Amino acid sequence: MGPAIARRALFPIVLGLPRAAFPQSPTRWLPGLQLYTVRNPLAADIDGTLRGIAELGYREVETAGFAEAAIDLLQDRLKRFGLGVPAMHAGYEDLRRDPGAVVAEAAILGATFAVCPSIDADLRRTADDWKRVCETLNKTGRTLRRGGVTLAYHNHDFEFVPFEDGTTPFQSMMRETDPADVKLELDVYWLAKAGLDPVKSLMDASGRAVLVHLKDLGRDGSTVELGAGVLDLEAIVRTALHVGVKHLFVEQDDSSDPMRSVATSLQFLERLPPALRPRSRP
Repeated sequence: MGPAIARRALFPIVLGLPRAAFPQSPTRWLPGLQLYTVRNPLAADIDGTLRGIAELGYREVETAGFAEAAIDLLQDRLKRFGLGVPAMHAGYEDLRRDPGAVVAEAAILGATFAVCPSIDADLRRTADDWKRVCETLNKTGRTLRRGGVTLAYHNHDFEFVPFEDGTTPFQSMMRETDPADVKLELDVYWLAKAGLDPVKSLMDASGRAVLVHLKDLGRDGSTVELGAGVLDLEAIVRTALHVGVKHLFVEQDDSSDPMRSVATSLQFLERLPPALRPRSRP
């Protein structure tokens, strides 16, 4: 539990904005899964796990490493089971050192988004550290964009721990990175853990939020299946579609039975109002 939690309410009940504030969105989206959720099943049985994900009704995945498989082998399996890969995670150091290699990996997978999933603690201790991070993200984002790939940054809660002057790293990032080169993948669980309203955060990030991690916050602070926690996920999905988010990925950091959990989460999404439901099956 990071220091951001001590400064804010631990278990916010996120009410969001009134549903009447948004028109019913005609957007139909494909249900996606962040593969980190099923990392252990993938390590044990790539084919069986990917087949199971597809049979549940998922149509897109976001990679987080390649489960010890060569990237071309992984893409072959994903294609076999009809799973698209619109986005991939790429480590900050990989993005900094060799963005060209990231573009090449994205081309193999067919991904149009490369996401920086985090920044190591040693590289983000001070405001000056964050300025250097922003410079790196700007430079990397420009390189990726020239290669047809959009860079996005994935938040946790540490980006919202204020500096001595009261500003936060997230505010610094929004101010010092180019919106054309650095987009956002907003993780609604971590926003809530930081004491923020995910719905308002999505509205504030309109135009920059292109990806979302759908993850519910349990009353004990853990990640739980969608609908089993305290977040207003209907309002979150509605707002994400309203502000132009392109892809939404179910994620659950820990589960004793990941395949059961991702099935439960997809079932929740399929019970949303018709205009908000993902297009799970043909």
